[in-house]
Amino acid sequence: MVKRVCLVSSGTGGHLWPALVLAEALRERGHETVLLTEGRRVEQEFLSRVGCRAETLDLRGSGVGQVLRMARGTVDARRVLRDADADAVVCTGGRTSVAAGLAGRSLGLPLALLEQNAIAGKANRLLAHLADRVYLGLPPVRGVRHGVLTGTPLRREFRTAQRAEARQRLGLRADQPVVFVTGGSQGAGVLNERVPRALAATGQPVQVLHLTGPDNDEDVRRRYAELVTASPIRAVVRSLALDMADLYAAADLVVCRGGGCTVAELIATGRASVIVPYPHHKDRQQLHNAKVLERAGASQIVEQAEFDEENVAALFRELLGSPGRLERMGSAAAALQAEEASDRIASDLEDRVLGRGRASRPSSREETVATGR
Repeated sequence: MVKRVCLVSSGTGGHLWPALVLAEALRERGHETVLLTEGRRVEQEFLSRVGCRAETLDLRGSGVGQVLRMARGTVDARRVLRDADADAVVCTGGRTSVAAGLAGRSLGLPLALLEQNAIAGKANRLLAHLADRVYLGLPPVRGVRHGVLTGTPLRREFRTAQRAEARQRLGLRADQPVVFVTGGSQGAGVLNERVPRALAATGQPVQVLHLTGPDNDEDVRRRYAELVTASPIRAVVRSLALDMADLYAAADLVVCRGGGCTVAELIATGRASVIVPYPHHKDRQQLHNAKVLERAGASQIVEQAEFDEENVAALFRELLGSPGRLERMGSAAAALQAEEASDRIASDLEDRVLGRGRASRPSSREETVATGR
């Protein structure tokens, strides 16, 4: 029987994409979905590109204002869940998840959480004791220990994209190394500022795919252009991308932050990486995520304070000059792959969570709040 599931995203691609992928897996099993987001620009851009609609909660604010906004957001989330006639709530973390998770529980709906990081975020730590199920993307260090290790839901093309075909689609040469640089959906200033000159300092011919985050592409494009006469670098610079699987598949080396989704993508595509963890998070989530790959021999971690042009140029020169080492690192990442996460989570939701919801119904609506189709 059909169930209607509300999936909740909170402001970044790392929250949004697992929700979208899991929603698709649930729809393939005959269920209906509604998407609830924070409505940030990066979410809106991705949703407009994939043709998906969503309800939004405005939770902006700080201090006392944030507390009041969260209280109002929880009331608004109750309205969304009632209007959508939701049977269950699945949250991916972030403050939208807090409002939606509390609202769902106040309505007596079952609750499941997706935690993409090795250390659970504040929202999921708060909601974990209310949740019927917690799905873990990486082996937990602390925060949520009673979850089920499933991996993070990713689009299927991450597992199927091939290097030769991806390079052809991207207009890249087959005989030169490719470095993919990404700071996640928000971008990373340290990568945008320091990677171009560090790559140029290697003196090696290299092709670069560089995702900058919103509003940063022109500056980064200019940095590479200034280096062209002195360095054999060819750079393709974008702010955001939907063809992420091709960008990973084309690469010999990925230079990135250490978000949970990024680590999952490195594992799914089997790519060697240099990870520069975000240093200002209290729990150092990204560092612990990156260590999953480092322990396997799949990644080199460089702390942001040590990510200067001289050190990084030496590391790039060493790695790009050792194709065999890059292949071994990529194979070590691929060896961490498990069963496809979205199907496993969807099946477990049916068995352990959705059965707790209100009475099942036959499919009646042609249109849901967000179908993604």
